[in-house]
Amino acid sequence: MLGIAAAASVALGGAGAAGAAGPHWRYVNPLREVSNLQPSRIDMGVDYSGAGPILAIGRAKVVVAGNRFTGPESCWGKTCVPAPGAMIVYRLLDGPFAGKYVYVVENITVGVKAGQIVRAGQRIATLHQGSPNLEIGWALGRGVWTLAAARGHEGHGDPGGWSSVEGRNFNALLVWLGAPPGYLTTIPSGQRMPAGWPSFPARAPR
Repeated sequence: MLGIAAAASVALGGAGAAGAAGPHWRYVNPLREVSNLQPSRIDMGVDYSGAGPILAIGRAKVVVAGNRFTGPESCWGKTCVPAPGAMIVYRLLDGPFAGKYVYVVENITVGVKAGQIVRAGQRIATLHQGSPNLEIGWALGRGVWTLAAARGHEGHGDPGGWSSVEGRNFNALLVWLGAPPGYLTTIPSGQRMPAGWPSFPARAPR
């Protein structure tokens, strides 16, 4: 894992990047334009507070987007999202994580539509100062399921009551892109990322 001082974007060429859709790809720090950005805990994803634009990490297709999803907070991670119900899920199209899904949820106003193709660094939502904090992490790609919840890695009682392996992995990606790291709580034993999960390229972003 690289330090916070790593640059906020990476652009690499060549076919060596696993899953890349073409010879060039670019990832950016999705939080680089958020004002007063403050990291919070790592749970199913990584929590932050602040205000400002949330950017797409890479070129992606939006698969879930809306400001009015409904359902009690107790089912978050499985079938619905907490009030006020705004959430985005997008599928990365390029780079080593091509085909993987990212979710963005909590205290945001969504600025994209399902089916839309977005570019790396494009504004997809606006984060508002207040509670609950933003959460960003790996999604399953089926509705609003987080990858952690789908794999049975939710915390017991509080869905975010521990630092899941999926949350820790996404935290490493954010730090690699220049975002401040979230903080660890309890680390559950026996959790592993799915077989064949991509690793970060050896070359550091700059």
